[in-house]
Amino acid sequence: MAGQMNGLAKSLPGQIGALALESIDDNFRSQSFFGTPWKPRVVTKGNDGRALLVQSGRLRRSFKLQNSGFTVVLFTDVPYAEIHNEGGTIAETVTVASHSRSNKKRGAGGAHQVREHTRQVNTTIPQRQFAGEHPQLDNAIESLLERQLSKIFDL
Repeated sequence: MAGQMNGLAKSLPGQIGALALESIDDNFRSQSFFGTPWKPRVVTKGNDGRALLVQSGRLRRSFKLQNSGFTVVLFTDVPYAEIHNEGGTIAETVTVASHSRSNKKRGAGGAHQVREHTRQVNTTIPQRQFAGEHPQLDNAIESLLERQLSKIFDL
């Protein structure tokens, strides 16, 4: 029995990690966080029928498990994963290149030259959580643990 418990202790983190990966994939599939729908897109032009947070699929496929002994770490190398999962504002200064601008609205006809300049841009990203703690995931982990222990103790 001690050997079975030791084996369970070594295999359990990987099994729990697999449950977490499966929950992330389910959240992407349902476009929700355990049933709480993600906020819809503001601009839908050109995005008809495409799932939220999926342009190339890189974010969805990027989650990996790193198993080291009795622990497992779930991680991604996608830099924009955190802002989409937690939401927030991206503040940045961008450089606007020089260009010609039409004066059609003013009725003056012709165009004038706009010099290169910088501009502060604030982009608000709504929270569309796909990973994190949730009671449903906790229940699935608890259920897994109970099943594994019942195999050892014949409950």
